[in-house]
Amino acid sequence: MWQMNAADTKARLYVEDDLAEGRTLQPASDQQHYLVNVMRLGDGDVVGLFNGRDGEWRSILQREGKRGCSLTPQIQTRQQQSSPDLWLVFAPVKKARLDFIAQKASEMGCSRIWPVRTDYCQVSRVNDDRMLANAIEAAEQTERLDIAQIMPFSPVFDALSACDDDRTIIFCDEASAGDPAANAIARLADARPIERAAVVIGPEGGFSPAERSRIDSLQNSLKLSLGPRILRADTAAIAALTCYQSVCGDWA
Repeated sequence: MWQMNAADTKARLYVEDDLAEGRTLQPASDQQHYLVNVMRLGDGDVVGLFNGRDGEWRSILQREGKRGCSLTPQIQTRQQQSSPDLWLVFAPVKKARLDFIAQKASEMGCSRIWPVRTDYCQVSRVNDDRMLANAIEAAEQTERLDIAQIMPFSPVFDALSACDDDRTIIFCDEASAGDPAANAIARLADARPIERAAVVIGPEGGFSPAERSRIDSLQNSLKLSLGPRILRADTAAIAALTCYQSVCGDWA
């Protein structure tokens, strides 16, 4: 497998097109603007392309007029590999912090990012397209080869009902005296491998007593604590994902 030199690559883009040697493609208009006007790339410059299916390809840029360009994949530099089967199920927060969660969950390797409606959630709608754009940008910057799936804003128990019995629900309950996160995950992992997980984070007001009782009663739920301080929802999400990845994920 030919290895692409990072210093040789001027930019990295996610595209929806199939990637194959010699198959010229037209990037989206905003991507062409980025390559030509922001990055100021010219004929022969190297761009890394990925689509979540065909691995990563070293591609050559060709200018077309003053503002446009095309890209021609030349050689595959990395074979496709998937991120861990790790979901983030969270009650959304204010717009800027929602952007942050989408970006960081993608950087942390989540395969699915699922905003959910809870009893104390103060957000009434979520811009799925904006979340996807943030996830794509994070994947481009971190050399990830796939894109996190953005799920529609749903009731929390709709998301949890989608968890099969072999998916561990990592319930981060700010009001409980659960075991410390890393210890609880490691202890369960010692008993059986945790290969599929869903990290569940509540809103700024926390889960309601009824929600807490119902989540805690689920057979595949692992309740844990993220420490002695009450964390903001976006901080809690990153802390919990870090604990999982360091013990069971692709950091371990």
